[in-house]
Amino acid sequence: MFPGESFMLRKVFWLRFAGRQLHLLKAAGAFFIFAAVLKLANSLYELLNQVSVAKVLLERGWFMGEHSIMMPFANEDFLGLLLSPVAVFLFWVGITFVALMIYQSGKVVFPIGEYEQNIAEHHRSLIQKAVAHSKKKK
Repeated sequence: MFPGESFMLRKVFWLRFAGRQLHLLKAAGAFFIFAAVLKLANSLYELLNQVSVAKVLLERGWFMGEHSIMMPFANEDFLGLLLSPVAVFLFWVGITFVALMIYQSGKVVFPIGEYEQNIAEHHRSLIQKAVAHSKKKK
């Protein structure tokens, strides 16, 4: 280690499942990717469905009120119909990228600081007595 360089320990979490060891972060990342891709596909379906509805409304217009007055369907209305599905789709694209980053991270870094402390002999004997006393209770 070079002077001034900090020392970090890395801790990797493993999960034992059906006799196999799984990297816990990768398993969680794979689950998140699966869920995010499903929601991404769902939001894409809803977006395409909303586009087809908006196209029909652009061609035909829509009926308003009790007397079925034919109103033209403006471009602003088209944009208003698509804003929510596009926002949901882009949200799930972002969540999918976050899930990929979790899956690809591979390890979690916990900053575990280690230090040495010189304690007086009196304190050392007190600590040893306390440990011995706690072992006798068990």
